[in-house]
Amino acid sequence: MILQPGVFHFSIQRTIGQGGLGIVREILVTASACEHPTGARLALKELNERWRHEPAGVARFEREIVAIKNMSHPRIIAHAGENLPGGSSRFYVMQLYKKSLRDVLQERRGAGFPWPVVAGFGAVIADAMSYAHGRGFIHRDLKPENILIDDQRLPVIADWGLGYFVHKASKVLMPLTRAGLGTEYYCSMEQWNSGKCGPSGDVYSLGLVLAELINGAAVPIRGVGLGVEHDLINDGSPGGSHFNSLLRQMTEMLPSRRLQTMHEVAAHLRWLASVQTASAA
Repeated sequence: MILQPGVFHFSIQRTIGQGGLGIVREILVTASACEHPTGARLALKELNERWRHEPAGVARFEREIVAIKNMSHPRIIAHAGENLPGGSSRFYVMQLYKKSLRDVLQERRGAGFPWPVVAGFGAVIADAMSYAHGRGFIHRDLKPENILIDDQRLPVIADWGLGYFVHKASKVLMPLTRAGLGTEYYCSMEQWNSGKCGPSGDVYSLGLVLAELINGAAVPIRGVGLGVEHDLINDGSPGGSHFNSLLRQMTEMLPSRRLQTMHEVAAHLRWLASVQTASAA
C-alpha cells in the first residue's frame, strides 16, 4: 500500500472516555507515511452521534482544533493529525496518555497531596494557561478530567474549545452533573449564568482544582460559583496561611475580586513552592 505523504491509516482499539459532546478513542496506526510509525498508539477525538450533526457543536469542535493547532506548549495537548472537514465524522488525533488527574485522585482514595506539592504542580498549570490566554484561548472547562498526566507526572491540559457549552441552561450538562461533582462544580458564576467568561473564569476553576488536590476530595461549596470559604491548610505555617488566602482569592464569586491573570497565580504558587523548599533546606 502506497500512502500519500502525511497520511496514516489506523484501527480503533477501545473507547477511552466520553462526555456530553465528544468521545475519545485509542487508535493503533496500521500504515504510515508520516511521523507516526506503524504500531504507534494515539488518541482520536470526535463529536458524538448527537452533536456531529449539530451546527453549534461542529463549530465549537472546529474551534477546538484551531486552538490546539495554534498553541505550542509542552503542557498543552498537541495536535497530531486530523481528517479533512466536511465528512460525516470530523476528528483530530493527539498523543495518548494513560491517565487523567481525576484518575490520580481516585487512586488516592481521598488522601490529599501536601500543599507544597500542589503549589508546584499548580504553577505548571497556571504557566500553561497564561500562555494560552496570551494566545487568545480561554478553556472554560478546566477540571481534573481535562488535565492529563504524562510519564513524568506532569500535567497536560486537554479539551479546548467546547467549554462554551458550560452554563446552567446547557442541554449537554443537565444529564451529566446531577451527582454534585460535574462540570458545574468548577464553573465560575459569570460563566454559569451566561456561558461566557474571561481569563479569571479559568482562574476560578483552577482554584477549585487545587483545593481538591489539597483536600483529597471536592471541597463543599454553597452553590455553583461560590468558591472556597474555609481554610484547608491548618499546619500553622505562613506558607499554608498564604495558600488558604490564595484559594479564596482565586475563587471569589465576583470576577472583579479575583486574581485577574494566570501569570499572577503562577507567581504566587511558585513563591509558595520555593518558600517550602527553602524551609526544608
